[in-house]
Amino acid sequence: PDQGLGDALFDAIVAARQGTAITHHEYSEVWSLISHPDRKVRLAMPGMLEWLARLDPETAGAPKEFPFMLAAGQRRMFNANQIFRDPAWRRDDPDGALLINSADLGELGARDGEWIAIESAVGRLIVRCKIDDSMRNGQLALPHGYGQSYPAADGERLTNGPRINLLTESGNRDPIAGTPYHKHVAVRLSLAPAHEAAACQMQSERIHASAAAER
Repeated sequence: PDQGLGDALFDAIVAARQGTAITHHEYSEVWSLISHPDRKVRLAMPGMLEWLARLDPETAGAPKEFPFMLAAGQRRMFNANQIFRDPAWRRDDPDGALLINSADLGELGARDGEWIAIESAVGRLIVRCKIDDSMRNGQLALPHGYGQSYPAADGERLTNGPRINLLTESGNRDPIAGTPYHKHVAVRLSLAPAHEAAACQMQSERIHASAAAER
């Protein structure tokens, strides 16, 4: 029944050219809508609790071929929507660096600030790395709000930062809401080939030189 009400509300919103009224009540009537005799709100949802009970902790870890878990879409100080924030606005983290524990980076054989390859089951990116020992071993983070193209001084459009949606798999998602698990993306790391690292470095310098010139 609850799902049916949700579907009906969604259909009404999509079909209307204006706002959709979901109830007609005065604010003073709100508490009267709680119909349970004990006057308490029921937060437990049987369907969700049954689904949670079926989860197997043994399957929650990273698969062997993708041993790291990436939080794709971390909130940071300077990763606002690029629709109105160009690269010149970023006073920190201009390339949207991958945060990684120093031990994990050391095992990879890379140094802080270098470009490394990150790959999921559906995509691959070259990203700048940044040591952050607040990250647990095996845990990584990339910010949202990067990855759009930005014009260099000569007019060529260059990608500014990681397009993290290329790493997320639409099929790996919440079965109730259908939202991909952006904060739990299994990935692997490798050293970026020299030619790719050099290309990313040159692109970064061109983007930020162009942005600085427009200030």
